[in-house]
Amino acid sequence: MSDSKQSSTFSLTRLLLVARKEFSDLLRDRKSIFWGLFAVAISGPLVVGMIYFVAQSVTERVEKVTAPIVNAQFAPDLVRFLERNGIKVDADPADYEARVKSGDLDAVLVIDPDFAAAYASGRAARITLVTESSRDRSAPVASRLARAVRGWADYVGNERLILRGVAPQVARPVLLEDLDLATPEQKGSRMLQIMSFYALFAGLMGAIAAALDVTAGERERQTLEPLLATPVTVPELTVGKWLAVSGVNLIAVSVSLLGFVLALQVVPIDRLGLPFSFGLREYLGFMAVLVPFAFMVPAVLLAFGAAGKTAKEAQSSLQFGVSMLGLLPLMSFFRQTKAPWWDVWVPVNGQYAVLSKVLRSETIAASEWLAMIAIPAAICAVALLVLGRRLGDEKLLAGR
Repeated sequence: MSDSKQSSTFSLTRLLLVARKEFSDLLRDRKSIFWGLFAVAISGPLVVGMIYFVAQSVTERVEKVTAPIVNAQFAPDLVRFLERNGIKVDADPADYEARVKSGDLDAVLVIDPDFAAAYASGRAARITLVTESSRDRSAPVASRLARAVRGWADYVGNERLILRGVAPQVARPVLLEDLDLATPEQKGSRMLQIMSFYALFAGLMGAIAAALDVTAGERERQTLEPLLATPVTVPELTVGKWLAVSGVNLIAVSVSLLGFVLALQVVPIDRLGLPFSFGLREYLGFMAVLVPFAFMVPAVLLAFGAAGKTAKEAQSSLQFGVSMLGLLPLMSFFRQTKAPWWDVWVPVNGQYAVLSKVLRSETIAASEWLAMIAIPAAICAVALLVLGRRLGDEKLLAGR
């Protein structure tokens, strides 16, 4: 690199010219831009629609439960109780264990052959609930059957106490009441936690094509070295490229969230017992988290993309970078204990944790907002430093 270029002073005007030039070049491929934005815009409604139909399917299966019962003839009172409570009875299903194992049946009630004798004598009569706990789809049905059988057992127990002149309350010295402190928004947010993942995914994927184009793409088109021959310095070029790709990423993130908002206005999520709203407050909260994130990701991707000598090599580097970043939110997703204080300071995972709080309408601490700004800023600084060094490397510019 020439001494004159190294001695050139930093110019904001030249930086903005570079950013505008790179941004214009990225927008020139209108077909790719259209399909890219269309993909992120339509993904939101598709995800919301998928959540709606899955929740609707679960609700219908729980409301229209069929109880396969083995040896149903030994417990006619239980059968009548279940039918009065809207549970259809299917007596003596064939090969029930294999069918439960395969998922053909969600759960089966097995009446003990000695049930009638034990029931008549006032002894505890055994009923076995056969399930396959590794299948999540079976859990709601199995849970309803268990509640129904326990409800019938309580009813029978109370009747027996009354016939003996004993108040049912005597058998229940402690009355346990449930008090759920979760707000309607928090209950609804559990089903829509995927929205936080999707928003971060849009921020990760929205910059890949642009980052690839302004690094390895320019190198293959041999347009990068002539640009460095102009009075533009390496720092100006580095920041200009970063701003251009960040602009594309911000558009992708905004469009993806807009798609979600519009879908939630159309899809009747609340009819399924999911009291959830995503209005202006939630939108602004998401954008406050995602704007720094949308600037951080292009810096990282540009650093990875500049490492490749060819577009194929750079694409592999970008995919590796996105994969590593995309795995970080799993720390919060699978955690069953209270999150440690440093949780929000882990890149991407911290954004997921705060976005989840926005969905739950929880108060976000000042330290958490600080993490949303400080961590992306620090990562941007390091990534841009790496990118600048790579752009200034004569061997890299020569494509060696």
